[in-house]
Amino acid sequence: MKAVKVDKKGVYFEIEGGNHVFMPFTERTYRVIMHMTYPVAFKLDSNGFIYLTSKIRDLLTTDHGFQENDEVTGRIYSINKAIGAFVAIDNKYDSLLRMDELRGVHVEGELIEARVKEVKDDGKIELSLRQRAYLEINNDSDMILDYLIDHDGVVHLSDKSSPDKINAIFGISKSSFKRAIGRLYKNNDIKIYDNKIELVKRN
Repeated sequence: MKAVKVDKKGVYFEIEGGNHVFMPFTERTYRVIMHMTYPVAFKLDSNGFIYLTSKIRDLLTTDHGFQENDEVTGRIYSINKAIGAFVAIDNKYDSLLRMDELRGVHVEGELIEARVKEVKDDGKIELSLRQRAYLEINNDSDMILDYLIDHDGVVHLSDKSSPDKINAIFGISKSSFKRAIGRLYKNNDIKIYDNKIELVKRN
């Protein structure tokens, strides 16, 4: 539902027909941005009053038919900086996008498209924003080539560099980096040294 108003007591969300439903601040688990859509649930208090909550995890299920590498769409309903982003797939199924899979800035309420990276034995889903390795390798290789072209043909990394340093420059894992530079080396696009990579100059 779309958030349309905030006052001292909570947030109002718009429902069909232009009416509003109230979410008390005690039921809000993140900062709400106006006019953004969030996954929420209806609740009923002891007096029969209907209100909203963003505490939806217990209402989501892991009873699904998804398989590894399926493409899915979901909305982030919680972000834990130590774990990752929790995503409600199709507003129904619980899943997790771990911190090392996140790229850039993400917020609760954001709609994302992702790939099922793994389905645990208990049905829990882990997601990735990256394509399958054999598809991503071309994108990563192109990104590294572009960087070299823009930086005088040199990057001070190698296959011996730390994962943190690789991620800081290219935003990819060390294994993805090694696959990409392996392809570039095989194609004679780069030279790899102990502490740097150089672009092969063409005549």
